[in-house]
Amino acid sequence: MLIRLEMKLDTDGILSYQMASRFHGFLMEQISPEYAKLMHQSQLHPYTQHLEKRKSSWYWIINCLSQESFQYILQDGLETLEEITLYNLENPIKILQKGYEEYSLKKLAELFYKGQCSRYLQIHFISPTAFKQNGRYLFFPDIRCIYQSLMNKYDAVVGDEGMKDEETLAYLCDNTQMVWYDLKSVSYHLEGVKIPSYIGKITLKIKGAQTMVNFAHALFQFGEYSGVGIKTSLGMGAIKLEKREKDDR
Repeated sequence: MLIRLEMKLDTDGILSYQMASRFHGFLMEQISPEYAKLMHQSQLHPYTQHLEKRKSSWYWIINCLSQESFQYILQDGLETLEEITLYNLENPIKILQKGYEEYSLKKLAELFYKGQCSRYLQIHFISPTAFKQNGRYLFFPDIRCIYQSLMNKYDAVVGDEGMKDEETLAYLCDNTQMVWYDLKSVSYHLEGVKIPSYIGKITLKIKGAQTMVNFAHALFQFGEYSGVGIKTSLGMGAIKLEKREKDDR
C-alpha cells in the first residue's frame, strides 16, 4: 500500500521548495532514533517528502512506500502533529489541514494487465529533479534514467516481485519519445552544494505493444509516490501525472 499525507501549512509566504531539506531534518526528529538511523543508512528510502505550492497555499507532502514506514513516520511520528518548528525560523509553522490518500499496488497490476492507457503521458516535475550518471549530475529529462529510476524504486518496495529487467528497459527506451517540453533549469541547495536540476512539464509518446504502454503508465503512477531521480527523501524529484486535453493517437 502506498500512503500519502498532505499537510496544508500556514506560511505567510516564507516557504520555498528549497526548504524541503529542513523539513526532512524536522521529520527525522519526530520518529524514533532507531528508525531514523536505519533511514540514514538506507540507499533507497521507503518514503519521500517535498514542498508543493498550489495557488497561494503551501503543502508539505510525505509519501510512505511500505507498511513499516507508514507506522513509524505517519502513525507514530506525525499523526498528532499540529505545528512544525524549523531551525532559524522564528515562529512555528501551523498545520491548517491534514489529508490522507492511499493507492494499492494491486491497482498498478490491474492497470498493467487490464488497462487501455493513452499513448501519451504528460509529467509535471513539481520539485527540482536531477540524476547522477558517471559521477556527474544530469539535469535534463533522460528517458532511460527516468525509467531506470522508477524501476529501481519499485523493486526496492516489492522485493522479489520486482519488474526491472534490461530487455523491458530497452524496449521502453526505444519506444518512448519526448514530443513536448516546458522546462526550467534551477539549482537545489543542499548541505552547501548547488545541485543542477530542472522543473516543469514534458509529454511522452509511447509506441509499441499496449501492454508496454500500460506498463509505462503504471510506473509513472507509482512515481507520484516514489518520486524520480536523486534525493527524493530530501525534497527533490516529485512528479505528478496530468491529463491531456486532447489525445492525438
